[in-house]
Amino acid sequence: MKSIQYKEKSKLVYTPVDSVDRRSNLSYEEFVQEYASVGKPLIITDIVTNWKASTKWNLDFFRSNYGSVKLSRMQTYDPEGEAKRYERTYETMSVKDYIDDYMSAGARNKLLYLRDLSVHDYPELWDDCEESIYFNNWYTKLPKELLKKYSFGTNAVLIGFKGTSIGLHYDTEFSATWVSLISGQKKVILFAPDQEKYLYEGRVNCFKPNLEKFPLYTKAKPVECILNQGETLRIPTMWWHQVKNLENSISLNTDTLNEWNYELLYQDIVEHAPVIGHLFPLVLNFPWIGRVLVSIGLV
Repeated sequence: MKSIQYKEKSKLVYTPVDSVDRRSNLSYEEFVQEYASVGKPLIITDIVTNWKASTKWNLDFFRSNYGSVKLSRMQTYDPEGEAKRYERTYETMSVKDYIDDYMSAGARNKLLYLRDLSVHDYPELWDDCEESIYFNNWYTKLPKELLKKYSFGTNAVLIGFKGTSIGLHYDTEFSATWVSLISGQKKVILFAPDQEKYLYEGRVNCFKPNLEKFPLYTKAKPVECILNQGETLRIPTMWWHQVKNLENSISLNTDTLNEWNYELLYQDIVEHAPVIGHLFPLVLNFPWIGRVLVSIGLV
């Protein structure tokens, strides 16, 4: 990794699209030129192919190995589709209970999505995957303690029941997010950053929009795609999106930091936490300094 330092004020770069390209055998140079540098979403079909996770991760695997782990669960839109911003519940549910009780229940009055089986806490999960050249993730250079404390670089397994949908949102910390679908199928609705003015701060349910309550949504320009098993979707920085599980699904979501979004994150940290912000480039260049600062409580 090249030496990182703050250079100049950066602006968000993105390219509106009508559809999401599917690519394979993509060189890193092509990826940078055609997608990363211009802020375009993309589905890559051959990242997950050689991962151990592609044949190893299933509901039985998570029940057997992580069944007692209690995770937060996201309550998604109710079955009638009433639009309301999603909220992370403060209740917890074990992986086993979610798989054995919730997913097998005949009737449900809530749609619950199990989240946050973090690779930071269970690094052996990452051993079943591989760091793709496309990810180029600088977060891997930061101390685990720092990532957890400030919720940087989320790298988590999500298990979702058919019909569940995380609400409309964009990923924080200016992350570019990769959704690697190990099993199942998802429908994804994306919006370029300039569409935010029509999205009512994410209160719209894009899969069943209430146009009487949210009339400006009729002006929005959604981009829809289907993510199939074994495919990986890249969601660029500040793109709004809502994802619905068309089948029971298991995915790995990876937030990335690199040259395409670093300056934006740096500027934001400096604005809201100047001391930490000015230390951020130093910690990225010299991770051991971050470990020292965390250990003595300075960050």
